[in-house]
Amino acid sequence: MKPWKANYTALLIAETLAVAGFGISNPITPLFLSEDLGITDPQTLKIWSGIIQSSSSVTLALFAPIWGHLADKYSRRLMLLRAMFLGGVIVALIPLTNAPWQVLILRTIQGCFVGTVSAATVLAAGIAPAAQVALALGLLQTGVSIGNSLGPLFGGVVSDFFGRRIAFLFTSLILVIAGLIVLKWVEDDTRPRPPKGEKVKKGITSDMGIIFASPVLLALMAVSFSIQTSSSIITPILPLFVRELAAGSRYVGSATGIVLGVGAATTALATFLVGKYASRLGYWKTLIFCLAAGCVLSFPQIFVTNITQLTVMRSMAMFFIGGAIPVLNAIIAVTVDRDKQGIVYGFNTSFSNAGAALGPVIGSVTAAVFSFRSVFAVTALILGFSASVTVWRRKKYLKMREEENQDNPVS
Repeated sequence: MKPWKANYTALLIAETLAVAGFGISNPITPLFLSEDLGITDPQTLKIWSGIIQSSSSVTLALFAPIWGHLADKYSRRLMLLRAMFLGGVIVALIPLTNAPWQVLILRTIQGCFVGTVSAATVLAAGIAPAAQVALALGLLQTGVSIGNSLGPLFGGVVSDFFGRRIAFLFTSLILVIAGLIVLKWVEDDTRPRPPKGEKVKKGITSDMGIIFASPVLLALMAVSFSIQTSSSIITPILPLFVRELAAGSRYVGSATGIVLGVGAATTALATFLVGKYASRLGYWKTLIFCLAAGCVLSFPQIFVTNITQLTVMRSMAMFFIGGAIPVLNAIIAVTVDRDKQGIVYGFNTSFSNAGAALGPVIGSVTAAVFSFRSVFAVTALILGFSASVTVWRRKKYLKMREEENQDNPVS
């Protein structure tokens, strides 16, 4: 078996590429619907954008526990290969569509088979030694953030100069390249013997019990849900809001890419710093601070009057929102037995993608009923509620640990 650092480095590169690939095409989907598929009515465009952005998240939320269970039972590496290669095939079909319902079907199917971040997270948690898990997951999240930064920047340029259909093909190509890197240079940490028949069903039922029997894990799932809801709520209307701020600019795709890219870059910086230093402050305290700061910095976005202001304020908020993710993953890593991490991360992905599915719907409806700016207020409220829940749950957790007279490694 390869040294874990070489194995992990290849995984980190592949996952960064995969996320960048998705980042190329996902942000320009509303523009694809408007300018390529001919949806001109603003209200209709908002609704279609929200539904399509949410569709893959819904199906991903439903299928993630199944893939997580199979990762524990069979092969974590195989689950990552499945997500990358099938994702590449499905995205390559989107440029062939000529109606929004066709895009909706493909995005729905896409959600059933992708989920590279959760698959890579489970694999990274298994590859890294126990003492290095928090750092490995923090670096992986940094790679995800870098991918989210570079993808929209590159996608905006490709969209403006070559067209949105070409942008989807670029996504497909990069996903295939990422899959080939995993196929050639990444190895599984373990290869458990697969169960058969009824044993698999019992295993899934038992694994579900692990989540719902733990108040701590349930609280973490709820926070994960809220983080993704607050992050994705702006997704379907951001290009439209940028177009409003840009006052007729020809380069809306590039401007949107800059807003998303700079925000993702600050997220990458946050995940690196948090992954490295959060253990000194304490994971729970760091999580609470990040959620509260994200709440406070989301409100001023209501009052922006140009793209520069939006970019600055959004990047500041995303620094703290992004910083919360590796802390949450680290708490899971040190709380859950390694042979059950696949299913737990799978359920975390389900809750996360349920939030990612609900967010665009909330954003679209809020923008349609009120205004684009009101979406930022809703974002702040969600993060503030999450911080409050985390404070409450931490107190309960520490009290329980104190009663058990056990040391608390994640306080």
